[in-house]
Amino acid sequence: MDEYISQAVSLPPDGQLHILVGIALILGLGKGGVPGLATVATAATVLTAPSDISGGLGYAVALQVPILSMIDVYAAWLHSTALDWPTVWLLLPTTFLGMGIGQLIDRRMSDRGARLMVGCILLGILALRTWKDVVSAICPSWALQQESTTERKERKVAEGKGSDDESDIDSTIEKEAFLDNGEMEALDIEHGDKQSNQEHAEAQQQRKPSPSSSRASTFGWACVVGLIGGAATMLTNSMGPILNVYLLSVRELSPQAYIGTRAMFFCFINLGKLPMRFIGGTLGWPMIPAAAGLGLVSILGVFLAKPIMMGMKESTFVTLELAVVAFAGLRMCYMGLN
Repeated sequence: MDEYISQAVSLPPDGQLHILVGIALILGLGKGGVPGLATVATAATVLTAPSDISGGLGYAVALQVPILSMIDVYAAWLHSTALDWPTVWLLLPTTFLGMGIGQLIDRRMSDRGARLMVGCILLGILALRTWKDVVSAICPSWALQQESTTERKERKVAEGKGSDDESDIDSTIEKEAFLDNGEMEALDIEHGDKQSNQEHAEAQQQRKPSPSSSRASTFGWACVVGLIGGAATMLTNSMGPILNVYLLSVRELSPQAYIGTRAMFFCFINLGKLPMRFIGGTLGWPMIPAAAGLGLVSILGVFLAKPIMMGMKESTFVTLELAVVAFAGLRMCYMGLN
């Protein structure tokens, strides 16, 4: 750990301080709502982890946990009035079990094996983000059917609410179901929560669960999401995409409940990861001052996100994200196999 800390807080050519500051800024921009940059930060973290230090990948990933916790605590407080507590309590047990599995994997695997697994996780995230586009290109009729289904849902919501506001928000949220960790709770981070508990209950009544969302299937999906996502978040801090799919497609939460539930859930998860990282030996008190300084850089990134979003097209960020994740996943797999 001492060797990693020395390298992390040192300047070039031997140190990585400039790289870590850049990653912290990118992470803050992603948390502030810039599409794709939180996943880019995750990919950059594992890609630039020192390979010449034993356990360097684990230290690099663990260093991000206090930074994420600083932002998630604020986000959870900001959106605490509109969330679905049953979903949070349903996911937490299996997720912590998955985190325990991820902790064991992280401790028992060699650096080469860990890099190979991380590469596979990143490529899995890439597949989760792009499968709809690929299927639409191969089967245009399926894309048209999905588009018509979405339009019918929007009309139903508009008729139920008496305006188009809810349908516009719902459409935006569904399109962003595959965004990365931390982006969705930041969509209105500067404006605060606009919905009271009574309004949240009314919005929930407008979204009736589908027949497939039975208790058994919901619990089954919670187990799958918790175990896989918990292991992924311990290895790469990358549970966001699979959680987005669960909250929107399985639980069918309203937009405000989705944002609040996601923020509160990640607050519990990242605070829970802190002691687990300490116990696992990948995070220590000597790393906390560096993490605190990088956390301040991330907070700066949150406030810089809005002007950057207004000045660039979203497609630019999405293309950048997919390219970085693809490169990092392939690179990590190559390093793990050779």
